[in-house]
Amino acid sequence: MQNTKAVRKILIIRLQATGDVVIMLPYIQSLRSQLPSDVTIDLLVREECKEIPQQLSIFDRVYVLKGGRNTKLQLVHFLGLLPKLRLQGYDVLLDLQNHRLSKVMRKLLGIKTFSVFDRTSSNYAGDRYKNTINVVGLPPVSFQKLKSFKTGDEERLLKKFGLKKDASYVVINPGGAFKNRNWELKNYVEFCKLWLKEPDPQTKFLVLGISKIRKQTDYFKSELGESIIDLVGKTSQAEAILLLKQAKLVISEDSGLLHMSYVTGTPTIGLLGSTRNDWTNPNLPHTYFFNSSNLPCGNCMLETCIHNEILCMTSIKPKDVIDSAIKLLN
Repeated sequence: MQNTKAVRKILIIRLQATGDVVIMLPYIQSLRSQLPSDVTIDLLVREECKEIPQQLSIFDRVYVLKGGRNTKLQLVHFLGLLPKLRLQGYDVLLDLQNHRLSKVMRKLLGIKTFSVFDRTSSNYAGDRYKNTINVVGLPPVSFQKLKSFKTGDEERLLKKFGLKKDASYVVINPGGAFKNRNWELKNYVEFCKLWLKEPDPQTKFLVLGISKIRKQTDYFKSELGESIIDLVGKTSQAEAILLLKQAKLVISEDSGLLHMSYVTGTPTIGLLGSTRNDWTNPNLPHTYFFNSSNLPCGNCMLETCIHNEILCMTSIKPKDVIDSAIKLLN
């Protein structure tokens, strides 16, 4: 166990993916808030996941690992960074990735005090991050709603996208990676129509995210007209997370945006489908996740369902989501 007073420099390795990087951030913010201001916390992250960490004041430096998704190219680029990293003289290494490449990185860095993320535990990912940080004798961390943004000019951001600060926005996100994580589009439409009747007829529904959900968004626009605000492909990751902070509620399938929502403290309904509930559900006061734990085949993690219908998603009814959302907001 490291003497906390002797710790002056901490290096964190979390290379991928966006959702996993985002889940980590509230715990690093908790750590940052308890350490003296002259203690350095640096992050090594993959290029595609760099944007949100770079916008946060909790990190002194964000080292970006290039090489795309090619492990050999990533290693080559890391070897170029290695002299600079060694020169920092880190006291503690937190390997929050824990795969073959990060193991090689640990050995090459030679930092004596380190801890490693538990990839096999059945605990929620955030709890595993917390345990990895706490085990080396640093101040004990807990979940903190993410607020350490360097630039929080949210009024300018709202103006950029034609949004109003005092308006009521609900984000709907059909962004699950495959069929077993997708709620039928007609269910989203029914949810929106019910929501506009009660509890809030003034609501506008935002759709954020990458271009892969373009077809879904076009369908929503055809069914819901001016109630839909289409921002698909128009925001950066940093802009998206700040917009999520402004939302009244987020309804989301398992995706990076789901985690971006609840880490900022926005009330969030998760639709997990085949995703493992124990790994993914934060069980926070401002979250409610529909999951498949009640089914014999639940938490299967399969991309293609073994049944004729995707039971874990078809069992979720729009009225159930409405009721859960109202309870959450109250």
